[in-house]
Amino acid sequence: MFRKILYPTDFSASAEEALEYVKKLKEAGTEEVILLHVYDERDVDVQWEVEAQIHPEEPLEKSRHDVLKRMLENGFDRLKELEKEITHFSFKTELIVEVGIPYQKIIQAADNLHVSLIVMGSHGEHGFVEKLFGSTTGRVLAHGNVPVLVVKPKNHPNSSTH
Repeated sequence: MFRKILYPTDFSASAEEALEYVKKLKEAGTEEVILLHVYDERDVDVQWEVEAQIHPEEPLEKSRHDVLKRMLENGFDRLKELEKEITHFSFKTELIVEVGIPYQKIIQAADNLHVSLIVMGSHGEHGFVEKLFGSTTGRVLAHGNVPVLVVKPKNHPNSSTH
């Protein structure tokens, strides 16, 4: 039923718990897992501005390129670590790291890659941008075309303790 799953992650504790559900879906026939990390373009701009202040001698475009390159490489390395965690389940995997508005990139990936389910945590890093504009998970639920399994963190105040 859920042959191809999209697992978007921000590497938070909630996302880690969602990965446990991805593993369990092997029993439901899941064959492929696409691991996706999206750097929020608004955060990239903040990082770039900080770098530009620290290294004012660098041309602005070079420092922006360097910041993006480091971020994308770091995200890919972290996805590779998660991939190792699920390899013994014999999933076919694909790793994607992008820059953009997270909920938009998640919905776009789900549509373009024809996934049957998105599995994601309910609470991310809670950065400034998320507090200002709303949760990524809520926006994926509201605007996406694919079923979403939302995993609440165990230590969340509204989670059951039974």
